[in-house]
Amino acid sequence: MPRTRRPAHLTLCTLAATAVLALTTVTACGSSNSGAKTSGKADTSVDGGQQAQDSKDGQVIEDGGQNDSTASAASDQKGGPKGGQKNDKSGGKGGKSACTAADVKIEAQPVRSPINHMLLVATNTSKATCHAYGFPYLRFDLDQATAGVVEESKAQSVTTLAPGKSAYAAVILSAADGSAGPGREAKKLSVSFQGPNGGGSIGGQASVTPPGGAVHVDDSARVTYWTTDSAAALKW
Repeated sequence: MPRTRRPAHLTLCTLAATAVLALTTVTACGSSNSGAKTSGKADTSVDGGQQAQDSKDGQVIEDGGQNDSTASAASDQKGGPKGGQKNDKSGGKGGKSACTAADVKIEAQPVRSPINHMLLVATNTSKATCHAYGFPYLRFDLDQATAGVVEESKAQSVTTLAPGKSAYAAVILSAADGSAGPGREAKKLSVSFQGPNGGGSIGGQASVTPPGGAVHVDDSARVTYWTTDSAAALKW
């Protein structure tokens, strides 16, 4: 069968159409890939923005916590000293000062019984009430050490002296059986008061003349705690 020959212009049109179709396909594919890239970039931007927002939100919460903590600490610090000042004020209001040799007159009195004893009498000569803490610190002559103490005589409460009132402490001068050695004659007594914490003397010393000008003492000499009852002091 004889071939039918196509006109040249039809062939050229067919080729042109094919080329246009191919170009369109390539362009469409390029557009599709570009869109994917654009979409990916947009997703990344969104994730980054969310992370930035989350980070920002986290920072806000953290900063808020720090601010709250700082404010709380500042508030506590501000309130603390006030509370302490109130406590200190209330404690000082109800307290009394310790008795000292400057406002209390001390005398040494002889006693008939028990033997080898004398009595220290401390009279408040000031216009204010004071506390006679613990026991008197007593020295004979130039002794460096003070006399011992009768621990059993310790009172249940602090001895308080109103103006004109007296406190008492017995002094056991020597052992009745002579077991503490030959002893000696003491012609001078030095007496001082304890502070509130009993850590040492307060307010200087008072020089006291022994009964009769001298007393016989030995190494067993001891004193009792202050009390407002002379008979209670002398029972030791």
